[in-house]
Amino acid sequence: MQKSNLNKNQGCLCFGKKQKGEFPKTFKKSGKILKKYKDNNLDIQDEAILEVMIRLYISENKGKAIEMLQRCRINPNFEANLIRNDLEYFIPQLINYLVFHQQLSDEKLISFINQASKIDFFFAHLVYFQLKSLSQIVAHNNKVELKIVQKFVQEFEEKMSQNYLGNLLIATQFLKIHLEDSQQSSSLNKSISSLPSKKIKQEVYQGSIRIKSFKQIEIVKLYGTSAWEKQISDKSPSQYLLRNYEDIVLDDYNSIFNKDEDFKPIDTAFLSNIAFWNDITNICEELSKSNTKTLYLQSLLNKMNANLPAAVYVPFVKNSIRSYAVLNIVSKESRVFSTKMRSPYSLTLEIYRPEIEGNYNEQQILDKQMSLAIKANMIKTDNNNNYQSQSIIQEEQISQLNRTFSLAEAQTTFNNEFQNIKFYQFNYFNNEQESDGIGLFYNNREINNTNQDQEQSDQAIDQQLIIQQPSILNQTDYLLSDNRSQQNNNERMSQQLNQSKLETSSFNSNVSYLQDGKGLILSQEEYLEIKQTIFGENSLAQQERIKKQSPFQTLKSWKLVHLIIKTGDNLKQEQFALQLICQFDQIFKKEGLPLQLRYYEVLSLGPDCGMIEMIKNATTIDSLQKNLQKKFTQFSDFSDFFRSFFRNNIGQALQNYVQSLVAYCLVCYFLQVKDRHNGNILLDDEGHLIHIDFGFFLSIAPGKGMEFEGKVPFKLLSDYIKVLGGVKGKLFQDHFRKLFYKGFKACQKHQNEILLLVEMMFTGHGTTLPCFQKGEIALKELENRFNPKVASDAELFVYVQELINKSLDNWRARWYDKFQYFAQGIFY
Repeated sequence: MQKSNLNKNQGCLCFGKKQKGEFPKTFKKSGKILKKYKDNNLDIQDEAILEVMIRLYISENKGKAIEMLQRCRINPNFEANLIRNDLEYFIPQLINYLVFHQQLSDEKLISFINQASKIDFFFAHLVYFQLKSLSQIVAHNNKVELKIVQKFVQEFEEKMSQNYLGNLLIATQFLKIHLEDSQQSSSLNKSISSLPSKKIKQEVYQGSIRIKSFKQIEIVKLYGTSAWEKQISDKSPSQYLLRNYEDIVLDDYNSIFNKDEDFKPIDTAFLSNIAFWNDITNICEELSKSNTKTLYLQSLLNKMNANLPAAVYVPFVKNSIRSYAVLNIVSKESRVFSTKMRSPYSLTLEIYRPEIEGNYNEQQILDKQMSLAIKANMIKTDNNNNYQSQSIIQEEQISQLNRTFSLAEAQTTFNNEFQNIKFYQFNYFNNEQESDGIGLFYNNREINNTNQDQEQSDQAIDQQLIIQQPSILNQTDYLLSDNRSQQNNNERMSQQLNQSKLETSSFNSNVSYLQDGKGLILSQEEYLEIKQTIFGENSLAQQERIKKQSPFQTLKSWKLVHLIIKTGDNLKQEQFALQLICQFDQIFKKEGLPLQLRYYEVLSLGPDCGMIEMIKNATTIDSLQKNLQKKFTQFSDFSDFFRSFFRNNIGQALQNYVQSLVAYCLVCYFLQVKDRHNGNILLDDEGHLIHIDFGFFLSIAPGKGMEFEGKVPFKLLSDYIKVLGGVKGKLFQDHFRKLFYKGFKACQKHQNEILLLVEMMFTGHGTTLPCFQKGEIALKELENRFNPKVASDAELFVYVQELINKSLDNWRARWYDKFQYFAQGIFY
């Protein structure tokens, strides 16, 4: 770009010429879009982090807003059933503001992010991956590089590498401050106080220091590599078991793609983790070079195993895997699913938690301590309580001097680079390849894996595990006794709504009508065959099978985690959709509603790559229907299968079914989630419905002009309702309709929690995410869905019932399923 043009465009992040469909100045409009929240800026509590984030976006005094961030807790509280009031949850919105609004020019905000990252290892990695994801805007092979963001990512990586030098990622020292102030068991205090004191003050919140074992047995080195099979072919498992967990050394992970022979790894878990996940995503690109993809994948994973165990972990939030180090990649469990242009694959990892191996009985105490709040203002600098090393404090003071680019350069460079986005932002429209959705990973397959290449059957990918917190069960909302004259009895209904209660006994007392004499009686052999064929190998059975062959089976904290690795996709949008779904789940929990959202985690690791948590013990409705039509023809339809398969536990299964169906109907309505064919809806072996693949929501839908789902509030086909006894059945009338109304009111009450997340992301990502194609219209339509024009609760009840009626077996949804059948072979 010529110099004259540089000067002309400097300071302006809008497009030079407004074209049809563009959203100029999206992140310059934040004041206008968020102005309705300006009056609510007094006496904000520290835990009200969403309110603090709004201050950051709209306040004229950014310094005050950043000071408020210093008082916010950084880490999740796992004891609060994942009701998120931590800054880590809002990292996408925080980095969105730093990059798009401030163009990396706010030194105070940068200093705060660095400070928070230096006291929490997990926060640091999530910040890194979010920044890296924004370093390039990708739209269908068109890439716009934001080089100033790339440079910032590099400097952030260097800072964190130095900060965590010599540290493990696992938190033996985690929250040592709180532990000292609380009354805990003497054994735990003794074990922690006996640790070496190397850089102890710096490492209070950063993880345990590296403790080298003088012997590392050959088993640990060989396990999972190509040489392993030869070594153990004539041995029983008892001969190669790891006898002492202290024999495991979590060294740095060295990349298998690093060609520099003189490269020496830095002694830091921060870089180890980055190198590991870079290799995992780079493998997707490598697979495109091979004709035998699954065998090649397994050989590459075996090479990675030569560098494991290592100080690497899965950067998800779930407490069940959060602090666990990676021991081994179970390469034989991995399968490639090849599409025309991409090679996503499944990944199974053996993990363990080193700091609880020697104190397993103290695990609950450690977990409780790890849920106590970490805040940036807890960093002390006095001589009596110096929690942060002096080197870090000095580094923060000279941060500006160490930067390789000036603030003015950052702003100018970003402005110029951002202009290029206008050429690509609307190439998204209806051009996504639906066949690349993650639903294709959930087809059934045989029990055992084989060594042969799966090139001819790569479509058969196992279902994997999502370990969820126990859902609220045995609570059912009964609002009304009859729905037959709802429009003529608004006043009577309003009174009954106010008197309604959650009653456990009401649901369970109706088991007789729930079964209704329908469904086949299956023998034990028939049941097990159907379960295996349709839902795949049970997660516990798979875990036991793998554990029996693992030398790490003696570890008390050993477990498996299952992932999908994808490249070539904009997973930032999928990650954002799951954040919103998580927020809906929190709303239901706050209101005590028995609505079950079984969702998974997604993390964008770069501009066009990332990982997706897999769901175990589940199948797509598409795969289920195929089995019913081809193999298990004794079942007349989906409802007949459901009542037969779950006959012995039909009450609980139907409860799970209706509560998850209502929850996802609400989510799909408010967020306008589209592409809801049967390949994107799962049924698990407990009766829950689970939606996956959120490439189309808010203002984007598939169809290229034939938007079959365009006027459908949400998908509610007769096949689903028949399970509940039909539209006139008590389960549909007394449960679905009234739970939907109660859930609607809960979402309406807490609508700002959804609207703010969307509005904040739009003011930055409005030009980069397909879901914002309609611009501010999408925001207005979302708000309107929360606020229909009704004058009372009774009118709202009528309005909600009309939404349900419009969705019931809607011909548009039915024809979309037919279109998917003819185009993709997806059964309906």
